[in-house]
Amino acid sequence: MFNACKPPSWLGALLLAAGLLAAGSANAVVVTDVLGRQVDIPHPAQRVVLGEGRLLGALALLDRDNPSARVVGWQNDMRQLDPHSFAAYARAFAQIEQIPLIGQASEQSVSVEKILALKPDLAVFSIAGHGPTEHSPVADVLAQAGVPVLFVDFRVNPISGTRTSLEALGQALDREPQAKAYLAFYQQHLQAVTERLQGLTEAQRPKVFLELLAGVWQAPGHTTGSSGMGELIRAAGGRNIAAGVVPGALGDISVEFALKADPDLYIASGNNPPGVTLGAGVSLEQAQASLAKVLARPQFSQLRPIRDGQGHGLWHDFYNSPYNILALELLAKWTHPERFADLDPQQTRAQLNREFLKIPLDGQYWVDAP
Repeated sequence: MFNACKPPSWLGALLLAAGLLAAGSANAVVVTDVLGRQVDIPHPAQRVVLGEGRLLGALALLDRDNPSARVVGWQNDMRQLDPHSFAAYARAFAQIEQIPLIGQASEQSVSVEKILALKPDLAVFSIAGHGPTEHSPVADVLAQAGVPVLFVDFRVNPISGTRTSLEALGQALDREPQAKAYLAFYQQHLQAVTERLQGLTEAQRPKVFLELLAGVWQAPGHTTGSSGMGELIRAAGGRNIAAGVVPGALGDISVEFALKADPDLYIASGNNPPGVTLGAGVSLEQAQASLAKVLARPQFSQLRPIRDGQGHGLWHDFYNSPYNILALELLAKWTHPERFADLDPQQTRAQLNREFLKIPLDGQYWVDAP
């Protein structure tokens, strides 16, 4: 006899399935990435693949207790290109030594088969750099396989990209409060710089030559154009000598062009020998000695700022990091020392370390010529 008080078993199973589906839908998020794409993520991502290992610095602001906790695969670029940071993370989180590699330090080295074998629920790629980019077939294959792909940018448009990227990552990882807190800090320090530069004329902008990885390349003159670090130079009140000849974030100028441009300020970015040695765990003595070698190169030794002691060293990986607010403050202070006499990037770094990072930026991340 039919029992009106007890529903049939198939109805219970159906109700259970409907409940699970509703729960999954409730947790689903739709994120807008830096390309303006709507990325559907069924639930906050727990298994993340990083297209560049150095994107771990962004996760460190969100998953502070363990930035690598969700990372199931990544490229090997941090170990190869920023070994100081890799060593700092490895000392605190030994498990990062065991994170599977999906490639080395180039897009061509990335294996989509390895990514799929890791069963990620989110892949995070940069729009440009050493991993799969917005034009990469890797992203297309993953999308066809049902793996959401989120594009971020700390490299091409560093200021707006930092904002959009961290907002998207905060939503994707269910870490929105952490993302909002850091972006409020970022905006406060950005506004403090830009407000003091209101009304600055073009003639009041000192000419800046920022040589990327100076002393590393066989041919000197690798630099930034109108975007990338060039955007930070502009925001800091400087006039990038290469902005009119290097159309994008990266490019090269000749020694002759640099000498003729007669910049007021020279900055060398670096992280490892044979260039300027900067970053996690680097001492002041190491940084000063390495900068002195770069400044002594015959090609640029006659530049006026180098002769006048206006040479500086800047951690290269600020160019691809949400910590670029420190680079902006340094550029502002170096470019307009009178306007920013009371600006203290060391205090800003201390606040960043204290409020947002479990693995602090501890070492020499910039250095001045003696």
